[in-house]
Amino acid sequence: MRVLIVSDNHGEEEIVQSALDHNPGDLNIHLGDSEFLFDYNELEKFSKVRGNVDDDSRFPVEAHDEDANIFLTHGHLYNIKGDREVLSERALEFGAKYALYGHSHIALAENINGVFCINPGSISIPKGKWEASYCVLDTEKDTVEYFNRAHEMFEEVNLLDL
Repeated sequence: MRVLIVSDNHGEEEIVQSALDHNPGDLNIHLGDSEFLFDYNELEKFSKVRGNVDDDSRFPVEAHDEDANIFLTHGHLYNIKGDREVLSERALEFGAKYALYGHSHIALAENINGVFCINPGSISIPKGKWEASYCVLDTEKDTVEYFNRAHEMFEEVNLLDL
């Protein structure tokens, strides 16, 4: 299964739809801080969670997709800027293989306690050395491809090597 993962566009319109147009997934996920309303057109094809700056209470704080074996959340309630231990523990409570999160604006893939913790970075406002990014998870190959705003792949991570 191909999973498009986007986060932290912070009100910027059209970039989420552009990622979907260039790299549609079998499942499309937005990890919060869209600053859009829950039913905004640009998010209609996405499973989505609420970020710390999203005001619409219709967004869930976390979700679990059993078919893809994915736990998703924005991350601000899981201490992800310190480490991803709490995040991986919560994913394990659902029996999830993958924990997807945003919030830090830093693209990262790690194996924490047997859970692949994946952050797509921010599609609008990157931090540190990273460029604005989103990613595509391939659950059959256990790979993550990171793309920039021009939809050019700049890194591929084999999760089994982590």
